[in-house]
Amino acid sequence: MRSDDRTVYGLEAPLRLVASHDIAQPGFQSARRGEFVLMGASSQDASTEIVLRDLTILGVPLAKFVLRSPSGDTRLLRVDFDRAMTEADAFSFIQRLADAWSATLADGQRDPWYGNLYVDIRWAGVKTITAHSGGITASTQMTSIENVAVTPALLSAMRWSPLTDVFVEGMKASQPKSKFLFWFVLLEELEKREEFLSLFTPMFSAEHKAQLQDAVRSNGPALQRLNSLLNNPTTTLEGRAAKLARIVVEVGGSSIDGLSGPIVVDQARCAALIEQRNKVAHKGSSIDRDLLYTVLFPLSRIALKYILDRDAGTVSEPRP
Repeated sequence: MRSDDRTVYGLEAPLRLVASHDIAQPGFQSARRGEFVLMGASSQDASTEIVLRDLTILGVPLAKFVLRSPSGDTRLLRVDFDRAMTEADAFSFIQRLADAWSATLADGQRDPWYGNLYVDIRWAGVKTITAHSGGITASTQMTSIENVAVTPALLSAMRWSPLTDVFVEGMKASQPKSKFLFWFVLLEELEKREEFLSLFTPMFSAEHKAQLQDAVRSNGPALQRLNSLLNNPTTTLEGRAAKLARIVVEVGGSSIDGLSGPIVVDQARCAALIEQRNKVAHKGSSIDRDLLYTVLFPLSRIALKYILDRDAGTVSEPRP
């Protein structure tokens, strides 16, 4: 029997709340920290052990979920499965849990300039169970400490998809270009969604398609390339920025709550995002961090939520 086929009944995993990056520049230093706490507890109660029972997280029933008292910046998580599973499935579960949990943290991070907080697994300390059983100081040094409430409702409502992994990789990335590329993937996924195709006008009518196909029918390779263009759902009279702006309205992202008030995501801002995406791989091109953190980050979070809701059948049809 391979080790990943071994039957396990739970596991222990050291967890930390880690920030993707700090800011260090002449005269200023920032750091972000996070602590797991019980709902309603203060930072003074951050050392309390957290014990929850009879939960279902990401479709996996748990008899017990325990976050032991912290050791330094780490808490030891122990989960006891309601029924046995393979070691490989147990490891997959804990990674999906960390990703899904990290994604939920994005809701409360309106100032990602100072780093994205995410759940980090100290994999070297992971063990399987094989039997039942902030403020700013006068010296301009800033440290923000965020309490992350641990509740049965939050854990039970977590969801995961491969796109969650993409979104969280953006949260973990330390470089702005990497963050941009990961988070923009969520917008590209929105652009591909079938439910939005009817919102836009195809560039070619059925009659025009037939005429163009007849003109090159004797040239097989040319016909194949033409069909690829004609049948591409992105080939519409509307430009990409206009279409993205319309889709943003459909998913509820046209106005974002910013630190200083609402941020309107209109066609101009969508065009700026697309232009930034086209330049991001170029040498010497810099990232507009205001666009990255105040627009793309919350917009990608909204996109992920929409896709997860839609795929789970929990959102209404797009507005006509």
